[in-house]
Amino acid sequence: MPITRAQQSKISQNIYPTYKHHSTPTKARILGACDYLDAKGIKGEKASVFKHFGVSKARGWAILREGQDRRRLGVDTRQEETRGRPPLISPEGLRKMERIIEDCDVEGRSMSWETLAYESGLDVSARTVKRAMGTLDYHKRIACRKGWVNKATAAKRLGPQGHLRIIRKPGERYCVNCIQHTKEPDEQDKKKLHCWAAVGYRFKSSLVFYNIDSNTNGKMTQKAYINQILDPIVKPWIKDQQDFALEEDRDSGHGTGINNIVKQWKKENGLKSYFNCGASPDLAPIENAWAPMKQYVRGFAHWDIETTEQLTQEGWDSVQQQYIDQQVLSMPQRLRDVRDIDGAMTGW
Repeated sequence: MPITRAQQSKISQNIYPTYKHHSTPTKARILGACDYLDAKGIKGEKASVFKHFGVSKARGWAILREGQDRRRLGVDTRQEETRGRPPLISPEGLRKMERIIEDCDVEGRSMSWETLAYESGLDVSARTVKRAMGTLDYHKRIACRKGWVNKATAAKRLGPQGHLRIIRKPGERYCVNCIQHTKEPDEQDKKKLHCWAAVGYRFKSSLVFYNIDSNTNGKMTQKAYINQILDPIVKPWIKDQQDFALEEDRDSGHGTGINNIVKQWKKENGLKSYFNCGASPDLAPIENAWAPMKQYVRGFAHWDIETTEQLTQEGWDSVQQQYIDQQVLSMPQRLRDVRDIDGAMTGW
């Protein structure tokens, strides 16, 4: 085959016409084989590697030297990657988040990506955590749910050694820490944390936590409303001659009946109050004020009453007065929206 003009130009420019260029895959194989010899502690065999791949000793050693300093990094080099932006989450941080997930039960695994970053001590966004955990194949999935088992059946299912014997496929769908058991809650688990607050134009009260000893569902009673809210909180406002009217929802604990102790208390203390429209959260600015607080609490892990109470207080403190004023001033527009859509629920 005749030599082309381009090939002739290359030959004329090469001071060593007999030099054979070795391809990148060949160089990579030489580097890999020599790296294996170094890892196994085998000495004096690199010349055999050069001969096997048809490379002279001089060129073989040159390939090894170039392999240590070349710009493009691969699995056959031990240099650290210096190109591009450093990752926001280091491999150590990624392993720390994985350990936190592995140590959590099904309730702990329901934490948000923001919570996982907070618990790991990382100041990164939720999307960054989501992408990083995705590299380990961690994703948000619907938990596997299993029915509640009473104590007698549970005792039968447990062997004499006290361990469950199960058969499962590879993966974590049926892992003990990934199964959501729909059990009957204990009495102490039925009691929840309840709080009360009031907002108005240029007004925001303190957050008041209250307990209902007469029931386990936290429903406000008239006696508790008087003893824990009206007497210690609202009564001082009346004595200070503050000009206000208390808007309340139609909970029975607020005294919606014709004759009750709450209505009598309001009359004796001169409290001006009225009940808002029932089943209408879009017409109650207090509902908008609760939203930032709830969002704040969901951003952190809270497994006990003390932590939940602290986070709730921090969330309430973060609600700005300017935001509350905007919600109060929007009431005329809310009423117009209700009128325009014939009483249907609005987007407020």
